[in-house]
Amino acid sequence: MKTRSYVRLLSSASAGKESILEMNILPGEKTPWHYHTLFCETFEVLKGTLEVGKGKQILQLQQGEVATIRLNEKHYYHNTSEEACVIKATLNPGNRNFENSLFILKGLAKDGVASAAGTPEKFSDLALFVYLNNSRIPGFRRIAEPIFNCVAKVAIKKGRLQELVQKYCHGDVELNIPE
Repeated sequence: MKTRSYVRLLSSASAGKESILEMNILPGEKTPWHYHTLFCETFEVLKGTLEVGKGKQILQLQQGEVATIRLNEKHYYHNTSEEACVIKATLNPGNRNFENSLFILKGLAKDGVASAAGTPEKFSDLALFVYLNNSRIPGFRRIAEPIFNCVAKVAIKKGRLQELVQKYCHGDVELNIPE
């Protein structure tokens, strides 16, 4: 039986708190190296194992282990195992756009319109995800960032973000779209 991708909101920034989310990371699912300018991010492995790149370190986190990523610290995660990994991710301060970006990403994966690594098939959906979750691209690949931002802003104007929010984000959804 195939494991389904999920994300569960445990505490929301909309309540004036940290964003705390539980989610699974399927085998092969990964993010590229990136960093955030608006929040620190802590990963706690609840089940399984997770590879986390953090600065110049590569960590192999096991159940019960934690890694905290500081503001502007480059990082990635990758489930290199054959089993789904379950993590608790905490953002401090909380960020509602990040919360929504994960619901959209996991929803796209559930609907089969994302790769096995978790990347949305439509470039505009990928650009929206990167834009919403405050991912910044380190190194020479930074040159692509203005393209991602432009594509995301066009998708917002065309209503794609609202369509994704209505389909995948439930409850009181608040969008704080950066200019």
